[in-house]
Amino acid sequence: MHKKFYGVKSCIFRALFIGLVVVGTGYASWNSSIGAQVNLTSGTMDVEFSKSNEKYSAGIADASGNVETPVSAQFNPTDKELEISFDEGLPVNALLEGKLLRLDFQITPKEGSSVNKLNYTKLDLSKTGENVELQADSAVLVYNGVSYALGENESLYTQPLKFEVYKTLSKEDKDESIGQIYLKLSDESANMIKDLPTKLDIDAANLEELGDDTLGVQNGVVVKYSLEIPYDVFQAGSKVNKSVK
Repeated sequence: MHKKFYGVKSCIFRALFIGLVVVGTGYASWNSSIGAQVNLTSGTMDVEFSKSNEKYSAGIADASGNVETPVSAQFNPTDKELEISFDEGLPVNALLEGKLLRLDFQITPKEGSSVNKLNYTKLDLSKTGENVELQADSAVLVYNGVSYALGENESLYTQPLKFEVYKTLSKEDKDESIGQIYLKLSDESANMIKDLPTKLDIDAANLEELGDDTLGVQNGVVVKYSLEIPYDVFQAGSKVNKSVK
């Protein structure tokens, strides 16, 4: 007996990890052995992710960076790392249309920092963004709210996704800044998603029922991805302009 599943195309982005890296005027290029804190002759510049969630948000934005639709997300900051989880997934259709995923997070000077004049930047999509690749952690078939193993079909849905990343920083007030990260799905990955099969024919005898972690999806293939993104903070006037690798 074979079961046919229709309309199974779906993608979920599970988590993003953002690492905060502080870079000052003292270095002409990035050295990977340098830690997150940089001591400068003019003082110590050190910033951290705010522990308050008031200024954290996620949304689908247009080409100008303006948020059109908010996206539900959980933000879990530590001093230098920020984990963002999308427990309800993302509106994939908007990303396929060329929209951007925008992430906003608050950055504040760390206690003892005497340098807080940062290099503020604006979104410029005319420039090429940093290329990142999301590797799939898992993929399952969800049918009537129950998840099943995809078996031999899993490789169809676990291909990596490629994005262009843009990073900006805006001033909120005297002691606070808001960082933004924009992710734009590449044309290659958009075409790959559009070409995924929308119908699966699976032998019922081979269906392996899994847990109920379906992220609210009733029917579809749920693919979970994770990604780490370094976020660079430069002192105003810094000559360092290369992204941290």
